[in-house]
Amino acid sequence: MKILLAALAVLVSFTLHSQNDPLYVAAKTGLSIREKPDPSSKVLDKIPYGTKVMLIDEDGGWQTIITEGLTGYWRKVKYNNKTGYIVDSYLFPWPPPKLATVKEMKQYLSQVSLTFGQKLLTRSGATPQLPESGWQLSKQLYKNGAEHHDFLAYEYASDTYFLPGFSLQQGFLLLRLIPEFKDVFGEKDEFPTASKRIMKGEREYDIKLFKTVDDPEYGGPFTIEKIRISYDDGASYVFEMYMQENQLVVLLSGGL
Repeated sequence: MKILLAALAVLVSFTLHSQNDPLYVAAKTGLSIREKPDPSSKVLDKIPYGTKVMLIDEDGGWQTIITEGLTGYWRKVKYNNKTGYIVDSYLFPWPPPKLATVKEMKQYLSQVSLTFGQKLLTRSGATPQLPESGWQLSKQLYKNGAEHHDFLAYEYASDTYFLPGFSLQQGFLLLRLIPEFKDVFGEKDEFPTASKRIMKGEREYDIKLFKTVDDPEYGGPFTIEKIRISYDDGASYVFEMYMQENQLVVLLSGGL
């Protein structure tokens, strides 16, 4: 069973990088294309942020590389008439955020897709004013399959996003690029690989990871299925990111 779970986790990661699907460079400073699958190999060129690339399928195993806590693979591509290798950790299934204009996840979703239908609004009670026991939930669907759920209650609010085709690692990189989540993942933060308590300035963060398999011998690099981060900043905040079938779920909630 452990071997099966590990194999499924790796299969999910590999499926995101299918040969026939275009991917987009999400490294802010660009992604180096190297002559060989080695970080010390000659740099042939640099692929700019946001560039669409197609992976070239190869027989045999891919070489692993770990950067900023992210486990990735050297993948073969062709760019600007040069064929070489790039680290696939910094590739997205959608174009990355436009850094000058995207400050919130809602703006990013509007950048990459049109809305599908009108926003659905449900609430308890018949009036817009929320009593202490009241709540309000709005849902917006997008044509690329993404969703945004906005929940309001007395002294509590949450935003939940559903991103088809994203992995946990890609979600981490995406949130680092969007200022709305700067209190969760800072620009220089690494992908969390262990549960721990840390301090950022005067603020304490409790980071908890949930894994499918605890034993790294069976689990491999893709056993993390959920990340939960809690912290206080006047209000109490809880961040969660996890996989639900083929989509990444991102939840940020806060309350008094």
